Amino acid sequence: MILQLPQLDFASVESLLQSRFAEDSITRLNDLPLPESLENLAHIAKEITEAIAQKWRIAIVGDYDVDGVVSCAILHAFFKKINYPIQVEIPNRFADGYGLSQSVIARLDCDMIITVDNGINAIEAAQICKERGIKLIITDHHTPQEVLPDALICNPKLSKDFPEPEICGACVAWYLCAALKAQMGLNIQMVEFLDLLSLAIVSDVMPLKGVNRVLLKKGLEVLAHSKRLALIQLKEKFSKHKVDAQLIGYYIAPLLNCAGRMDSAMLAYKFLVTEDKVESKRLLKSLVEINTKRKALQQSIYEEAKAMFCREKDYAEIPFILVFNSAWHEGIIGIIAARLSEEFLKPSIVLTLKDGILKGSMRSTHTDCMEVLESAKEYLCEFGGHFGAAGLSLKLENLEAFRDSLMRFEYNKVHKDSAFNNALGYLSLHNITPKLFTMVQSFAPFGNGNAIPKFYVQAKVVNVRHFGAGHSQITLQEKGSVCNALVFHQDLSAKLNQEIACLYTLQWDSYAKKVILYVEHYI
Repeated sequence: MILQLPQLDFASVESLLQSRFAEDSITRLNDLPLPESLENLAHIAKEITEAIAQKWRIAIVGDYDVDGVVSCAILHAFFKKINYPIQVEIPNRFADGYGLSQSVIARLDCDMIITVDNGINAIEAAQICKERGIKLIITDHHTPQEVLPDALICNPKLSKDFPEPEICGACVAWYLCAALKAQMGLNIQMVEFLDLLSLAIVSDVMPLKGVNRVLLKKGLEVLAHSKRLALIQLKEKFSKHKVDAQLIGYYIAPLLNCAGRMDSAMLAYKFLVTEDKVESKRLLKSLVEINTKRKALQQSIYEEAKAMFCREKDYAEIPFILVFNSAWHEGIIGIIAARLSEEFLKPSIVLTLKDGILKGSMRSTHTDCMEVLESAKEYLCEFGGHFGAAGLSLKLENLEAFRDSLMRFEYNKVHKDSAFNNALGYLSLHNITPKLFTMVQSFAPFGNGNAIPKFYVQAKVVNVRHFGAGHSQITLQEKGSVCNALVFHQDLSAKLNQEIACLYTLQWDSYAKKVILYVEHYI
């Protein structure tokens, strides 16, 4: 064998997967922490209840990603149940920028603003609200900085009694609804909102342990049977796929996200909340059209950004990626940063120019984005986010000083040769059975913090068939056992009758009714 990894069988795979959750104290809905364990949430619920009693005009301000849109949709659904009108506003990425800004406040005619999935760094906006006599409530999950806005704030990262600081903004919004339910003595089943919440947990790449795992697992069950019009439409559109975290992550989330990236996130919000079938179909058609444009533009910018980085002298030795083009679309740069980070295994920052200011997105899988930006904050106008993703802005004249500062940071280095280190161990082909597949799936949903199980095998390629745009279906043989495997974006014709080492995951072939392998990496 090329690698010294443990030999696995059914029992050892099951034991390894069980060990992932050995320390989890939250494994059922009944184990979830109560709303009051989130600091200030009970107080916030009381303030909102009093505002309702006095018939205050309440505005919800979200964010333009799936987490922010879903946060708004959850509050819309809750307030509809109690028959209280609210105004929902999602900033336009291009006209307003991120979060609660002066332009957003200027167009709101309200007595109270509740932010969801944003606001923790809205210092100036909080002062404007105070001057205008608007009660500001901030619910957010992003990393707080040293100075907090002058407002009533609920953030899991500021809540010492809440067991999981890494929950998404929509989860905080869901907890807000639960606190309101308790404060108002309502008979509302909070599980009803978990179909929506599941979209945000997956989209915002929350760690799937404890609170997040329990909510997503139940949320996927609710989603599978949901009668919410938008979710019915999405399930019909992607009917070939099982309702799971992968469906959300690969198909639903990008479709909803494209509205905020390319146009206005209000399009995705209206799609999630409309109860008119004709309007729902129209909105979905618009989202699909926008997403098609997004994919084409994304590929073009990605190729430019990759080529730009690879032209740098000794680019392989540079511990981070920093690329800039004033023509790049602001709504796409976050995806580009993520793809570059995944390909080169380095923290990546992609910048574009707007109104004389560089605006950018940072992504990383192994280094804390906020820690990096904090170390270079003297060169930044603004920044905010969490471990794996952040946004930033800086003046053009500070770009080189910012780059120099990034060079001084101590990064967590990851090498491409380490791909096989993600394998649980060596799993021979004769161990791959429907029973094993069912057992592995019992530990789903998979994602951040609960990675889909990967295995290693060394086998001979005895057949190669091409399909689609440059993909390969191969047959592997190992000591008399054979198994079919898929290899995307690779032509393995040259490997026919040769032995290769594969890093793979298990997939179910619904046509052949058997387990097949998805090869992620091979040598």
